[in-house]
Amino acid sequence: MRPVQIFISYRRDDSSGYARAIYDELARQFGADRVFIDVDDIGAGQAFAEVIAHAVGRSEVLLVLMGPRWLGERPGQPPRLADAGDFVHREIAAALDKGLRILPLLLDGARMPDATQLPPPLRALVAHNALEVSHARFAADMQRLVDALRALLGEPAPTRRRWLAWLGAAALLPAAAGALWWWRGTPPAPPARPPVNGRWQAEVEYDWPGARHAERFDFSGEGSALIGSASFLRVPRGLLEGRVDAQGLAFVTRTEEAAGATTAVATHRYSGRLQGDEIHFVMQTEGGLSTHVPVRFIARRVAAP
Repeated sequence: MRPVQIFISYRRDDSSGYARAIYDELARQFGADRVFIDVDDIGAGQAFAEVIAHAVGRSEVLLVLMGPRWLGERPGQPPRLADAGDFVHREIAAALDKGLRILPLLLDGARMPDATQLPPPLRALVAHNALEVSHARFAADMQRLVDALRALLGEPAPTRRRWLAWLGAAALLPAAAGALWWWRGTPPAPPARPPVNGRWQAEVEYDWPGARHAERFDFSGEGSALIGSASFLRVPRGLLEGRVDAQGLAFVTRTEEAAGATTAVATHRYSGRLQGDEIHFVMQTEGGLSTHVPVRFIARRVAAP
């Protein structure tokens, strides 16, 4: 039996960074074979339109990522969304025609368009409730999205048995801690989390001419977990694989590079060491369409958590 599909619809020059971060989280929660994104799921030489149409036909939920450039405004012309050949237009029209569940995601304060801003075949989109996604609360918004998708797909939350097993293990912790205190005299203190939570800003000079940008980093989390966002070329990207320990912090973001009709995903690996109110970072980019050398920069605290 074919897996249930979640189709991610987005405009590349509007929300490609968010699309990748959302895909990674949904693939982790539901399985990569159940989530469709064009970057990963269309192979070289395949007919783009045919693959998209087939994937929409196999889907049950369409996520519509809406950022500030989602309509595709063009000087002196109607927006690209008004063009029946526009891929975002085609994806939404097909989903509406097939009666798919549609969930708009409003990114970083984007607003749901009025019906008058949409071409007639897409105006039913405004009747669908939307979720907001912000880089400042990305992890919490992803949990809300996962919960909403489970409800739309009729899937239960993690099983009660697993929850009870966790409670049983948690109940044993005080006894284990007491035994350890009795044996050694004092319980070991948990390792301290470096004070990285809050907002940071850096002037980053990338490894191509004239590429100096003010970047912002918003960190939160507890224990060894690091969540939040890091901007790349001033566009916020959700953190992946974030962690904090006594040696510093590390995380990954992803972006999409384009040259003509060719695109490729670039992975940015950050590692940093806290020194007072500064984080000394090294960022290495892998993949994409070109090679890069490590970039070093210093982020300075601008706001406490």
